[in-house]
Amino acid sequence: MKWLTKRHIALYLTILMLAFLVAAFAITKGTPLHKEDTHYLYSGWLTAESRDPENEPYFEKGQTVYQLRMVHELDDTVKGKVLSFRTYDSYVDAWFCDSPDIPADNDSAFYHFGETLRFCDSPGTYTHFLSIPETDAQYLVIRVETAYANKFLTSYDVAIGTENELLYNNLKEDLIPSISNLGMMIFGILLIVIYIIGRCKRIASVESLSLGCLSIAFAVNFNCPLFLNQYLYQNAVVQYYANYFSLFLLPLLVILYFEDIVPKLRMRWMFYGFLLLEAALSVVHFTGIASYTRTIKSFTAALGILAVVSILLIIKHYREMERFNRISIILLLSFVCGNVIFFIFVSTLGDQTFIIRTGVLLYLGLAVVNGIRKLMNEINRERESRLLQEIAYTDKLTKMGNRYALERDARECVLEQTSIVSMDLNLLKTTNDTYGHAGGDVLLQSAAKCMTAVYDKVYRVGGDEFIALLHQKSQNDLEQLHHMLQEQIRKMNADRSDFGEFAKTDTFRLSIAAGYAAYTPGDNSYEQIMSRADEAMYREKKRMHREQKETVRPS
Repeated sequence: MKWLTKRHIALYLTILMLAFLVAAFAITKGTPLHKEDTHYLYSGWLTAESRDPENEPYFEKGQTVYQLRMVHELDDTVKGKVLSFRTYDSYVDAWFCDSPDIPADNDSAFYHFGETLRFCDSPGTYTHFLSIPETDAQYLVIRVETAYANKFLTSYDVAIGTENELLYNNLKEDLIPSISNLGMMIFGILLIVIYIIGRCKRIASVESLSLGCLSIAFAVNFNCPLFLNQYLYQNAVVQYYANYFSLFLLPLLVILYFEDIVPKLRMRWMFYGFLLLEAALSVVHFTGIASYTRTIKSFTAALGILAVVSILLIIKHYREMERFNRISIILLLSFVCGNVIFFIFVSTLGDQTFIIRTGVLLYLGLAVVNGIRKLMNEINRERESRLLQEIAYTDKLTKMGNRYALERDARECVLEQTSIVSMDLNLLKTTNDTYGHAGGDVLLQSAAKCMTAVYDKVYRVGGDEFIALLHQKSQNDLEQLHHMLQEQIRKMNADRSDFGEFAKTDTFRLSIAAGYAAYTPGDNSYEQIMSRADEAMYREKKRMHREQKETVRPS
């Protein structure tokens, strides 16, 4: 099943992810940028209480829920503007009210964020966009709820302004992560282009394809918490499922890449194991048996196993790897360890991936440079190989194949379907003595032009000796081709334009003796056929010499 190999499966999933992203971006609208002042609102207080899970299906019974209420009067600084703020693993509801209290009717909320248990029990990090219309209500009331105290803040920076203002200011905050993710996407595309060029040139560079797809998946996965990505999606379901999809794709591409750069490494069992695990987790999630966040815990545990097994296998085959790959992987692992240390001892909020992003970007940049270097080396080597092949198998003067080319091609022919024509120039030595080697070269080139006009494969096997290798020709066919050759010679001698500086010399003429032979039962090699063709050629040569003597004999 050629089209169901590991590499094809990973490629199909990558294409599916990209198609998903294109479709998601196609249904959103962009906004032009310009800078204006933005108003900020700081408000709210933190309370904790136990909720009834029957009324709040996304919380479990007896679970502590942390709730924050934000209130703002609906004055001219708010009406007609867009309100934006970012939450972490929290549910959000918003109302237009005549009092600052949270309404008892949740269904009256004009904005709700947070999916039901079937999708996830933790909405994750998200930037909210609330359009505030002209309304007679007096207050805007926002409720933020979460079951994770460490992910909940006592106050939020709430930006209020036009869409353009929000976009400009948030892009400034997310500029570095946006550039890094754009860099990963560009590097991924460059690596895939390197692979395609290599494939067209028949140069093996499979690691460029696997790393290119891996880079794109990284960019999609790391990009999801960013403002720009969320602004373009403006759909939490689309955004998070792009995140989860790319996360599921990452280990498959990592396994393929490790197999490409580590000789003798085989992780087929782990690849298909992850594929089955991801399919099972998706079924469990979409059937409502467990939330996606909970299924991710199983997936994360499997990722940990993959990391440990991969490190052990890479250490085992470390010295078999190319020097570039050894240095690059050590560099990348150092950045990963640095990011883990940062996550454990420094901060678990905000951007936690900038260290590993830096390492990945550096790794990808080195990989692109190395891929281009290998591609250029292979192209130069291929060019040199073609040049050596041409020198070894081509006659420099006539541009025909030489004796080595004849032996090579004859071995590939079916002996029972082979015919050979042996040809020899008449009076080449006389021409060289009379007109010099320049005259002899013109005569040889003219002969080559006549021969190639009649026969497909002609080889110069000696000074004035030529062999034509034919396929499936009967005796009648060979005789007709012989007549065509003599007709070409007659026309060239009459026209004389191919003779160059010797065209006006009447004694400068082309004459070729040719003999032909086809396979007969009992022949064991093409040399036996060529021997009979040589005999026929020499008989023809003697006949032509005899006729020439009779022509010039005085009466």
